[in-house]
Amino acid sequence: MKPYSQAAHIRGLGSPHDGPDELPNLLCLCPNHHVLFDGLEIYIDVDDVVRRTHEGDSLGRLRRHADHRIDESYLQYHRTLCELSRLTKK
Repeated sequence: MKPYSQAAHIRGLGSPHDGPDELPNLLCLCPNHHVLFDGLEIYIDVDDVVRRTHEGDSLGRLRRHADHRIDESYLQYHRTLCELSRLTKK
């Protein structure tokens, strides 16, 4: 089987998130991590460590490509959603 990846919007498109469909708002993820990211089960912390929302454990570091600038404000927005999810599921 060949490797397969998907473009995941960091700040979701449409209401209520109203994120833009632009490269700084995209991550390249495998399908499984895409589902976990959209479901607020994983997030990227301020040190580029991918973490589980509820357990807090690390899944590894985000690998970045030098030519792909990710807007930190979108990652912060996603982290906020994950924190709210974590607080409501206690």
